[in-house]
Parts: sequence; C-alpha cells; structure tokens
Amino acid sequence: MRTWQLLAGLVFGLLLTGCDVSGLAIDGKEGGSVLEVADVTIDRDALTSNLALMKPNTAIRVGQKLNTALVGDYRKPTRGVTLKELPPGLSADFEGLGWETPERSVNLVGLEEDIILALDLLNRASSEDRDQAVERYKFVYGDSDAIVKGETAEYWFWEDGPVRLMVCSVKVSDGRFRLTSVLGLKSVMDRLRMDQDSATRDVAAARQIALESAESDTK
Repeated sequence: MRTWQLLAGLVFGLLLTGCDVSGLAIDGKEGGSVLEVADVTIDRDALTSNLALMKPNTAIRVGQKLNTALVGDYRKPTRGVTLKELPPGLSADFEGLGWETPERSVNLVGLEEDIILALDLLNRASSEDRDQAVERYKFVYGDSDAIVKGETAEYWFWEDGPVRLMVCSVKVSDGRFRLTSVLGLKSVMDRLRMDQDSATRDVAAARQIALESAESDTK
C-alpha cells in the first residue's frame, strides 16, 4: 500500500475501520472533483509563514523548492523507495516527490517546483516520539490553535495565514502510534480533509460507531 492510501486510512479512515486501512482514499469534501493547479496560489503570506515541518535539525516550508527539501532528517535512507505519487483528489499536473520504508514515509507535493504540501509519517511511533514532536512545535509556535481528541486518535492544528500544520496521532497498539505530521497550504489541506472540522466529524462518527457496537454486544 502506498503512502497516500495509508494516509487516507490513517488520518480519517482508521478511526472508523480499526486497523483495516486498505482500499480507502480521500475524495475531498464535495465528492469527486479534482483540485487543479490553477486553483492553487502561493502568495507572499504563505512564503513568509513561520510554520514549518520540523525535525531537530531540518525544516521544510511552503514555497521551498522540491529538490532542496529531502536533506538532513528528511533524506532518503539507503533502503528507501523513491515515490512520485500524488494524493487522490489532486490533479496529475502537480508534482510528487518522496520516499518510503516500512517504518517511515516522507512525501512532498509541488506546484511546479514549489512545495505546497509536505508529509512525514511514522508507522509505529512511541508515545515519547509523539510527545517530543508535539512539544517541538509548541516550543516554536506556542500552544496549538485547536486540538481534536477521540478515544484512539488526537489531532493538533497550528495556522498562520494561508498555511496550516497538523499533527495526527492514531493508536495502533499498546504504546504504539501512527504519527503523521503535515504542513501545507490550507486550500490543499482542506481538499484532503486535513482540517479541524473534518477531524471533529470523524472523531464523532468513530465515537458513535463504538457506542452502537457496544450496544449491539449487550443484546
């Protein structure tokens, strides 16, 4: 399964289907329409945003050139597989670049050569990994603008003008989490349902399914 398929199940499908993330894809808020290159603009506010996808020694920002981003903590490891897939819901005219291993995936989406979305996924992060990632962003950007929390998932959101940063933690086993960090233009993240409203709806839906399942078990 490729990273964008996994992300679709991870962030917004895993809540509803347990650990079965196969076959899920992000179709966007309004159905089957595709986001086109002409619909996306990287303006000055995006280029000057303070938000970045960060590891201890490396950062990726909106507007950064694709060919400069996969360095340092984001460099492809020797056994990494190169990826050029785009997430469902985006036109094939966008550029995709990234890599994956069984443990981690890094994916970029570019408007021509300029980054409009960057994703870093850890498949089996520890609670310490999760807490360190969130605290790193809190240290630099302050408390998150919004938190959405469910029984098995938690989302943190930071926003700065047209740019959004999202961290999503989904419990997959005792003490282990799929940890997804995403930075991008809000217009693109909205299209991929990486926003507070979508997270809130999915957490509520997951809670309702859990309640109905519990009621069914008692009958």
